[in-house]
Amino acid sequence: MRDLTVSQAKPNPAGKDHYSVDIPNYQLAGEWVDYKNSGITDLSLDNIELYHIAYTREKPDGEWEKVMGFQGILKVGEVVRVHSGGKTPLANIRPIDIAGADYHLFTGKNYVWNNSKSDTAGLWDTTKEVWVDKARYYANPPEGKILKRYGDILV
Repeated sequence: MRDLTVSQAKPNPAGKDHYSVDIPNYQLAGEWVDYKNSGITDLSLDNIELYHIAYTREKPDGEWEKVMGFQGILKVGEVVRVHSGGKTPLANIRPIDIAGADYHLFTGKNYVWNNSKSDTAGLWDTTKEVWVDKARYYANPPEGKILKRYGDILV
């Protein structure tokens, strides 16, 4: 059994995705993915990176793109939530987007997770050069819905 797993995600936050000026941080923070230590020992996150599938004109079928890397120790049962956007005080984030996570990290990037195409959250071990875990979801996830993991799919 995998010990570090992508456990759930909210790839399509409620509200408008595109703004003519700046996107409010609370809106960006409403887009997130969780990973969890579901093993029986504490885990080092050193050399673990989060990836997703990015679609571009040059790569219309998509390619893996690094979201961010991690460091530190994740204790048994703990959950890390990776939010889109810049670091935001938790008091400025909707309660539904805070609940259920022990740690909150921010990508420092605009929206990360695809809506019009499917996407996959993947945890990569840079030392062993292997996927620790991957979970995907289908295109057009419902707005504001938290996708739970069943097998290797988030629904």
